[in-house]
Amino acid sequence: MSRAAAAGGASSGEVASSIEASPAAERRRLVSDLAGAPAPLLVVVDFDGTLAIGSRDPAAARITPSAQRALRQLAAQGAGLPPRVVVAVLTGRTVADVADRVRVGGIEYLGDHGLQGATLPRGARTATIARRVTTAERFDRHRDPAEVLAIGVAADLGDPPWLFVERKGPSVAFHVRQAEDVAAARALVVAAIARVERAHGLHDHGLAHYRGRSVVDLRPVDAGGKHEAVERLIATHAPGAVVALGDELSDVDAFEAVRAARQADRRLVGRTIAVHGEGRPAPDELLALADARLRSARDVGPWLAGLGRALASTTADRAGRSGGGPD
Repeated sequence: MSRAAAAGGASSGEVASSIEASPAAERRRLVSDLAGAPAPLLVVVDFDGTLAIGSRDPAAARITPSAQRALRQLAAQGAGLPPRVVVAVLTGRTVADVADRVRVGGIEYLGDHGLQGATLPRGARTATIARRVTTAERFDRHRDPAEVLAIGVAADLGDPPWLFVERKGPSVAFHVRQAEDVAAARALVVAAIARVERAHGLHDHGLAHYRGRSVVDLRPVDAGGKHEAVERLIATHAPGAVVALGDELSDVDAFEAVRAARQADRRLVGRTIAVHGEGRPAPDELLALADARLRSARDVGPWLAGLGRALASTTADRAGRSGGGPD
């Protein structure tokens, strides 16, 4: 089970934290550290609440224009061999769903908290990414119980308007952020899951709760989560620097992976950035692991754009000193 897997509800500190950003000088220093590290730079970014402003309706989430432009600029910088930067969008959504919302080629899309993965080539249509998605065959056995739960829980609760059921093949997520009382709605979903499990004899379906404040996410118990996904990205790309941006409890996993990697390899420049919501602070558990804070998803695009400019400047300086092309 992932380090973040838990059946608990809202973060104990989600109300206590103030919504404040790190000082501008601190954010610039972080950019300088990342841009000055050996290539490649690995950028791992969440979608909902990070690239997209948080929405009570999961279907309405859209990437901010500034974030989309910044990702395209970073993808262009990563087009060389070897790449100067590698960008991965790591989200609880399916790959096909998030790729259609981001619409940026040349980056990696990791869906269902890392259970799914695919790369969309630059210039390719997002509709083609579904054919590239990979999921380990060992998780196929979870597809039937996940579908039984998807249908059964909604029926048990009477298909309330606040419930959004997200089917993800071997996983299923029950979003309750549209409810007036999110904590109470989440408790109703958890109770309904137990009733459906009893009614259908699903006592060993192998799905476990993955924590979140406004969602009940059931995933294969041995699938890992964002921690393992970031570990795989670091092992695959061997970056000189890595930065993770996120806003929710599941991003605690990603932040822990970055901090563990930089502790294991002192040469690695590893940084974490927590993103507050619109009128709602990031969870305290995430803030405790963050090297910097952004006030909202609206600030993510400008920060990523600044990172891209710093990378371009550093690459040009290195090329000038060596008399050759970019490293």
